[in-house]
Amino acid sequence: MANIITSVDDYQFWRDQKLANAAIHVEDCLIEVSDPEQLTQVEKNQIVTLCERNNFALFQTSPLQNYETSLVKFNQQFGLQAFDQHLYVKDQGLAHITQSSQKDQAEFIPYTNRAIGWHTDGYYNAVKNRIRAFSLFCVNPAQTGGENNWIDHQMVYLLLREQNPDVAKALIHAKAMSIPAHTVDGKIRRETSVGPIFFIDELTNQLSMRYTQRKKNIEFYNSDEIKQAVELLDQLLADTTEYHFSHTMNANQGLICNNILHKRTAFIESPDSPRLMLRGRYFNKIQ
Repeated sequence: MANIITSVDDYQFWRDQKLANAAIHVEDCLIEVSDPEQLTQVEKNQIVTLCERNNFALFQTSPLQNYETSLVKFNQQFGLQAFDQHLYVKDQGLAHITQSSQKDQAEFIPYTNRAIGWHTDGYYNAVKNRIRAFSLFCVNPAQTGGENNWIDHQMVYLLLREQNPDVAKALIHAKAMSIPAHTVDGKIRRETSVGPIFFIDELTNQLSMRYTQRKKNIEFYNSDEIKQAVELLDQLLADTTEYHFSHTMNANQGLICNNILHKRTAFIESPDSPRLMLRGRYFNKIQ
């Protein structure tokens, strides 16, 4: 895998395999799970295969007695145990993604009802805390809106490289994207994060990505090639290719993935039935 960036032959073999196995219909990626705490071998194999080929899988369960416990056990069956202890993570490593009335929490877009642009999770994290997988589960959907959109980040690289190899090359620059340090009351909560947009992960030996469409507090390397490449990346994400997925999760549906690119539309919720998603972020990929 490490040579797909530098070796044309390795890239072409990887590209052909990727295109041959790519899913293009959301219904083909939805696996019915009878008991998330104890998957059957067939269920697990189906999810692992989807994640190996497309870096994501959707799953559907019956209503659960204890959502947090069941989802943690579900994730653990794929080797997802080392979780990101970021702000607002609750017990067992899951964050409750819901509209918050707390001022400090509502400063972060996921805890509002606003739309979220294309991004990978933890794009601001240091290398030692790199997010390689996450799960997202719908306990209660919004009254309207809250649609999830996603695309395999490896497919994005493939499509960009097929269109213009120079664009893909620019986005692997070691200083392509920087996120300034997060400082609160003079104290640094998170150090400055500098790195490429596409890269070969040294732990998994897989093509990975760190990116956000946010333009506030984001700096791109001062070169025309990188700035133009980012514009073309955003144009591709704005398109609707057969590899783009859109789905509004119903209650008891979830997504498990190797940190694919994703976004969310704005939503309106019923005051007596707020939208609630449970999210876990992990330092290793799905196994």
